[in-house]
Amino acid sequence: MLLPHKLVSAAYHELVGRARGSVACTTFLFVAPDVDSLAAAKLLSSLLKTDDVPHQTVPVGSWSQLHHEASQLAAAAGTSVRSLVLVGFGASADLHALLGPDACDLPPECMVHVIDAHRPIALANLFTREAERDADGNEVVYDPWKKEREAFEELEVHPEDSDDSDEESDREDDDDDEDDSDAGRRKRRRTDSPKPLSRDQRRAYRAQLAKYEARGSSFGQSVVWTMYLLAEALGRTDVDAVWLAILGLTYQLTNSQVDLSTYEIHQTILATEVARLSTTPDSLQIGNVSTAVSTSTSTSERDRSIRPSEELRFCLFRHWNLYDAMFHSGYLGVKMKLWTMEGRKKLSGLLAKMGLSLSESSETYAHMSSDLKESLFPMLSEQRASYGLWDLSYPSFVRKSGWRVDLSAQDYVDALEALLEAATGVRLDFASITTIDARQWAEGIKSWVHKAGMLGEGDKENRRPPTDANGAGGGDEMTEVEKRQKYEQDENEARRRNFWYAWDALDPEDTTLLRHALPLSMALHRAVIAQGSYILDKKAITFFRSYRLAVVKDGPDLPVFQHPATLLRLAHWLVDAIRSMLENQAAGSGAGGGGGASRNLPFVLAALGETSDKFLVVGVVPADEYGDVRRNRFGIAFEEAALQSRAKAQQRYFDASVVEVRRDDFDKFLKHLSMH
Repeated sequence: MLLPHKLVSAAYHELVGRARGSVACTTFLFVAPDVDSLAAAKLLSSLLKTDDVPHQTVPVGSWSQLHHEASQLAAAAGTSVRSLVLVGFGASADLHALLGPDACDLPPECMVHVIDAHRPIALANLFTREAERDADGNEVVYDPWKKEREAFEELEVHPEDSDDSDEESDREDDDDDEDDSDAGRRKRRRTDSPKPLSRDQRRAYRAQLAKYEARGSSFGQSVVWTMYLLAEALGRTDVDAVWLAILGLTYQLTNSQVDLSTYEIHQTILATEVARLSTTPDSLQIGNVSTAVSTSTSTSERDRSIRPSEELRFCLFRHWNLYDAMFHSGYLGVKMKLWTMEGRKKLSGLLAKMGLSLSESSETYAHMSSDLKESLFPMLSEQRASYGLWDLSYPSFVRKSGWRVDLSAQDYVDALEALLEAATGVRLDFASITTIDARQWAEGIKSWVHKAGMLGEGDKENRRPPTDANGAGGGDEMTEVEKRQKYEQDENEARRRNFWYAWDALDPEDTTLLRHALPLSMALHRAVIAQGSYILDKKAITFFRSYRLAVVKDGPDLPVFQHPATLLRLAHWLVDAIRSMLENQAAGSGAGGGGGASRNLPFVLAALGETSDKFLVVGVVPADEYGDVRRNRFGIAFEEAALQSRAKAQQRYFDASVVEVRRDDFDKFLKHLSMH
């Protein structure tokens, strides 16, 4: 069922009504492990608690995990499962095939709700009988998909290719005498069989569906934005809800899911909401925007207010020193080519022009003088033209946390992403982080684990208890297949724990865990920048006919890049760097990364998983300008390359532009991919 926004509240009331009259938990939230989905699930869970609806939240990171969790749910809860909500995934897959009676044993009365930003939407989810009516039973007309609807329904009625049989019937009809022909026509009129499609009709319908799928993947409005609209329709918006919506929007901008113009439109709407819901003087005026380095302080330890802010594109600069915050900025890194000695000299020159000594730029933000904080933004604004840093700042928000240092929306997103990607399960190098910061992360996690229990969430409210893993504890006696299976089990368990770390870090009243995650985020940023700089410095990018390729096969941080989100982050950084170099080449200001290719080709990045014996592969389509976003067609290209090469490949994650390929099949997979 595809619902317009005005009917989402009706669907919610139906979900609440279906939960009534049962002592058992009937509502289950399956949540994707990303910041947008996490924030949406937090908000939806809050709404359900207000309505006294018992529910369980289950982190789900892949299609196979979805099948596993749904099957376990059906076996454990049986007919008590009345509502299943997929948060952050599901729109782009045929859910009837994944969750239908042939796939798992969910009861027929179970209603599946999907809240997802992935596009395109699978046509099978749109054009079934159930999808044609809204929550009140009224007909819903889908004008945007009128042609696709006709093509889908006609091919559903005629699933088999009957072109040859049609032609044969036509020849037989010509040979029949008039009486037999009349009798045949009368017989056909008495049947209910649909008229067979001609070859041209079938081709036209298939072409229409292929055109729809070939547009590539993109993202609609954030999932938590949809939940915020639901809260608004229910009259339950507050500063905590609008902050979650802000985080979802910031996450989309950071991960190139929406362009800058779309972000700014929604940011303006959220600024209006902040002014409407806030009670502090700084936030009541819509136009009252502070700079990123404003030194305004809270008057109360309980202050959790939000204010609009013009944010610098620096990395965690309120919690790092200025030099590292600038050096690890994705924007500054690609604009100033900080992976080169020349680029690092430019950065030192910029700081010198601002009148900052090396010792001052190495001080943490908390220890910088108030005068320096206040003058930082004006000094940077004076220099942006000299270095071409036109997009050095962007409109965003910060949130107070009592008397502690403010946290920006980007700080939140960075910390939450670090928890989701690397809180457990991988080892990061903290050697370059200050001893205090590294100790803060280690002690923070230890204290939280002690408080929450060794499993992280076993005794927490509304959470699915962990399932037992099959198999032995490992050792030399295990076969390679058993080792890979155990590796996948350990990986899933680590990512499940990471989800609950991030869930608890979203506590609006206590930012301790979130702040403990900031050093982890710094280490993750260092790993990404170091790997990207190495690839560019060594000119380790290969050119194929239709794309560029870089492969990460070794290094101390290799396991870090086995997470799709981390690998995509590196890919986006490299794409931005390549675009910047091409712009410099076009302007005659220097050579780029070698190879002489002048086109901004799609980019493929692969990282070897030594334990899994697979390459994790991601595909990114670069935009022509910074802040723009293009549709990603790698999902179809990966699928076709795997089929044509007969490579053992699997698109197991919710992002179609991510695929796993067996090491032995990697080369032939790439060869066929270059043909697309």
